[in-house]
Amino acid sequence: MPPSAAAALLAAALPKPDAANGTAGTSTGRGGARRGGLGRTRGAGATHMEEDIGMSDGNEANSKRRGRQGRAGPMGDRVSPSFLYFLADILVQPRRGGRNSPAVISDKGSKPSASSSKGAKGSEPTKQSTIDTLRLFLLSRYSQPDRLLNLENMAEDPILKEHKLIAPGQPGAPSNMAGAVWKLAKEMFPDVSVISLSFANNNLSSSLPLSPYLLTSSLADIENVSFAGNNLSQFRDMDPFSPHVGKKRNDKKPKGWSKLRELVLTGNPVVSSGGTAATYEREMARRFSTLRTLDQKPLDPSIAFAVGQDRASGDVDSPGLSARVKSEKAKAAKREAVVFPLPISGGFFESEGARDFVGQFFIKFFDAFDNDRPSLLAAYAPICTFSFHADTAHPARARAKKVGSHGDKRFPHQHKLDWKPYLTAEGSRNLMRVKNPEKRVKTLQVTPAAVISSIATLPKTKHPLDDSAKFIWDSWTMPNFLAPAAPGAEGETVIFSSVHGEFTEISCKGVRSFDRNFILAPAPPGSPAQAAGWPCIVLSDMLTVRGYSDLAFSKPKAPRPAPAAAAADAAGVPAQPPAVPGPSMPSAPERAEGITDEQQLLVLQLQQVTSLNYQFAHMCLAQNGWDPHQALSQFQTLHAQGAIPPEAFAQQQQVVQPAA
Repeated sequence: MPPSAAAALLAAALPKPDAANGTAGTSTGRGGARRGGLGRTRGAGATHMEEDIGMSDGNEANSKRRGRQGRAGPMGDRVSPSFLYFLADILVQPRRGGRNSPAVISDKGSKPSASSSKGAKGSEPTKQSTIDTLRLFLLSRYSQPDRLLNLENMAEDPILKEHKLIAPGQPGAPSNMAGAVWKLAKEMFPDVSVISLSFANNNLSSSLPLSPYLLTSSLADIENVSFAGNNLSQFRDMDPFSPHVGKKRNDKKPKGWSKLRELVLTGNPVVSSGGTAATYEREMARRFSTLRTLDQKPLDPSIAFAVGQDRASGDVDSPGLSARVKSEKAKAAKREAVVFPLPISGGFFESEGARDFVGQFFIKFFDAFDNDRPSLLAAYAPICTFSFHADTAHPARARAKKVGSHGDKRFPHQHKLDWKPYLTAEGSRNLMRVKNPEKRVKTLQVTPAAVISSIATLPKTKHPLDDSAKFIWDSWTMPNFLAPAAPGAEGETVIFSSVHGEFTEISCKGVRSFDRNFILAPAPPGSPAQAAGWPCIVLSDMLTVRGYSDLAFSKPKAPRPAPAAAAADAAGVPAQPPAVPGPSMPSAPERAEGITDEQQLLVLQLQQVTSLNYQFAHMCLAQNGWDPHQALSQFQTLHAQGAIPPEAFAQQQQVVQPAA
C-alpha cells in the first residue's frame, strides 16, 4: 500500500486541529473518516512527509508541534508514541493472502495511475483496501477503558456503508467476512485483550454467520457478551460458544468461552422457547459453567449447582452430540423394552435323540468342510441340490455395536474381508437380485461332483466347533417327504434342520455369520455315505453368508424377577427367591392353560408374597392386566376389608397381614 494511503488512514484516526482557532479536535477515528476522508495526494516527497504525523520526517519541528497537539484520540486521553508506531506498522505493512492468511477478502485497492505516482495535477485519491477499512471500523468500535468491542447494529455503520461493505452476519455478506474481522481484532488488540463484546440489534437469526469457532479462538478471553435485540430462537444457537455442549473442534483444542460470566439475550425468542424461566436458565447454565449473570440478573446459584452436579455425574450431554443423536437418545431412554409374544427359547427339537443325532452330524460335516472338502462327496445324495448366496448388507446389530469399526480390538481383521469370492458368475444365487433365468439355473448344483466343485471355490474357513455358544439350530422330522420305495408303502421320513453360526476366513482372519438349511435322509445300506461313516445323506443344502452379528439376541433370556420384587418392596414384605420351574424341582407346579412363561412366573411369585393359592393368584393378576404392582395393591385393599375368603389361601400357609 502506498505510504500516502497509510498516512491518510492514520491522520483520519487521530484528532485534527480546529480550522477556526487551531486547537485540537475531539473527533474519534469514525468522525475523522467522515470529515477528512483520505485527502488528496499532491505528489511524492514533502507532501507525504507533511501527512505522516507521528513518524519521523524531514520537518522535525512541525512533527513535534503536531505531536503536542494530539492530546485526545480514539484509544485514550493521549496517544502515546509507542501506540502510534504500532498502529503505523499495522497500516503500512503489506498483508498478502497465503495458506494461513486471516481471510480471502481482497486486500488490493485500486492502483494509482502512472500520472498520479509522478505527482501529476488533478490525480484521483488512492482507494482504500477492504482490510484497511475493516481495521478503521474496528478502531472506531473499540473502547480501551472498558475493553469493549461494541459491534451493535453493524448494518448501519457509516464506515462500512461509505465503502459499500456488508457487515458480518448480515444477508449478502461474504462468508469469510466475519472470520477476517475476528483475526484482525486479535492482531490489533493483542496486549489490551477484549473481554466484553456486544452483538446487539444485528437482526441475527443464527450464530453461524458470525463464524463462531473463529470468533471464540480469536477472542478467547470474553467474559461479557450481549446478543440482545436479535432473532435467536433456539438454545443450540449458543452451542458454538459453549465449552461443554456442541460439536467438538477438529483440532481437539478446547472450544467456546470458558471464562464467560455475563450473557444478555433479552429481546430474543430463545428466552421463552423453553416454556419456563427455569428451563431457560438451566439451558444457559448447562452451556456455560462459569455464568453468573443472565440478562442482567444474577443466576440462581441452585440452578448452577444442580447443573454442575449433573455434569459431574455424567447426566448432561457431552460435546459432539448432534441434535438428531440427542433426540434419539432421549427417545431410547423413554422407550419401553420390546416384549415378544412368546419368550425366546433355545433350539427346537422333537426329542433329545434327534438333537444329539443332528449335533453329531454338524460336527462331522463342518470339520470336513474346514479341513477336507472333497471328503464331503459321499455325504451328498446322488440327486441333491446345493446353492449359496451372499447377503452383503451390514447387519443392524453389528452397526449398533460398531463391529469392525476403526480401533475395534474384538474384531481387528474385519476390514480385510472381501465379498468378491462369493459374487462370481457361478456363485451367489440371491434370488432377490439374480433375475436372469440362465444364471439361476447355473448357480444351482444338482450332483455331488458339482456341489464339491462349487464349495471348493469358497474361501477356506474355520468353524468354532469347540464353542457350542457360537451355534444355534432347530430340527424336526417331515414324515412321508420322499416317495415310497414300493407301491402301497409309506413315504420315507426326513429331517429338516436349520443352523445359525459363524466362521473365520483363514486368509484374512475376519469373521462372518452364516445360516445353513439341510434336508437329511437316512443313508441307504451299502451306500458310499454309509461306508464313509455318514449316518445320513444330504438331499438339500442351502448356505447364506452374512456380515458378522453375534447370536446373543437369539439366546434364551433368564426370567426377570424385578416386577415381583418391586411389588414385595412396596408391600413391605421381604422378597422371596422366585420359584422357577425346572428339572431339579420334585414336581411340576400347577399351570393355567394358555399363559406364557413370564405370566406363569408372576403367578408363582404372587403366590409366595400373598400365600394365595394358584387359582386366586392367577385370577388376581388376570383381572389387573398382569400388572404385579396393581395386583398386589388390590390384594392388600381387599384383604384389609376382609373380602378375601379363606379358601383363596393355600393350605398350611401363613396369611400376610395388611400393612398398618
